[in-house]
Amino acid sequence: MSETSFAKAFLSALDSRPIKLRADYVLDDEQVGARVPYLLPRLPAPHPSMTKKAPRPLAPGSSKSITVTLKSARNPVLEFSLPNAPLATTSMQDLKDAVRERIADAQDGAKEVAVDKIKILYKRKPVVGGKTVAEVLGDEPGLLVGGKEVEFGVMVMGGAVAKVNQEGGEAAAGGSGSGPSSSPTPKPAVGPSGEEVLRTEAFWDDLQGFLEQRVKDYDEARRLRGVFKSAWGGSTV
Repeated sequence: MSETSFAKAFLSALDSRPIKLRADYVLDDEQVGARVPYLLPRLPAPHPSMTKKAPRPLAPGSSKSITVTLKSARNPVLEFSLPNAPLATTSMQDLKDAVRERIADAQDGAKEVAVDKIKILYKRKPVVGGKTVAEVLGDEPGLLVGGKEVEFGVMVMGGAVAKVNQEGGEAAAGGSGSGPSSSPTPKPAVGPSGEEVLRTEAFWDDLQGFLEQRVKDYDEARRLRGVFKSAWGGSTV
């Protein structure tokens, strides 16, 4: 029998049946057999609620903190440390603020250095943007475990001097103490000055670094350094 013939026969058989059940229709129990009510299974006894334990205090070094040492080799000569600095939240802006608290303008000791003149370097390269310490150390998992020490370089454009306390030493890295409320007297500059400074390569290195920050082009900054140095050399002949 083909599918078409079967479908026609099946539809003809359905036509002979009533479309709707009568109002007095009763299902014959003998045709379907006895019905047994279905019982849902018992639910397991609820587990007693577990008492929440208080968090354990973190051991030293496990809070993902690190000791940050900030160091400037010249203009100004400065070195201090920030212990227990949180890796995830300590930003480059925080490091700049810490440096700014410890330096003063080279010409006017009572004047603060602008934040945009302070550059933070890591492995001798400027850190661009407001990155956190963790982001800068992203490729060094050994330092990200916490409890380590890392060194960042500091460069102040235009130069500055380190603030000093009453005893004449460099300002402490830890912060405030029981001293007078007036601004500390800047430490007087020592070493070569005037034309002697211009004869040092350190001066021209600083000048090139300043020009590179401004023009954002290493080759152009190096060329301008040569122009300025040649012009100065010609004026001293």
